[in-house]
Amino acid sequence: MDSVCVAAHIQAVMPITVSLPLGRVPAFPELQALARQHGVQLSGDAQSGDFQHPDGVSGNYSVAPDGRLRGQFAARILGKLAGTFTLEAGRAEVNITEKPFLLPEAVLKAKVAEGLAGFCAQFPSAP
Repeated sequence: MDSVCVAAHIQAVMPITVSLPLGRVPAFPELQALARQHGVQLSGDAQSGDFQHPDGVSGNYSVAPDGRLRGQFAARILGKLAGTFTLEAGRAEVNITEKPFLLPEAVLKAKVAEGLAGFCAQFPSAP
């Protein structure tokens, strides 16, 4: 394989989607508390802002008029990792739009699903 083919192969986008049930979208104070527990810095308010994790994951979020929380994230973990997320009543979804070439898709999908399941478990449907 010549260097042009290798470069094209490394930059290929492999979309990966993980979607799980979410009882309810957490309120902003709940997200702030969760962020503090995990060392995530939030700068913004209940409508929009930015976040940064000490391990190098950063991104932004915004709340749509219908209450959906959406955002984007990026990191350097064995290469570039980037994607989007959506939280809405009934569903939480993470879309990986760029992943490191050396990170197997199955491993990445399993780790995202594990983290998302833990998140969703904290926000069951309101009584």
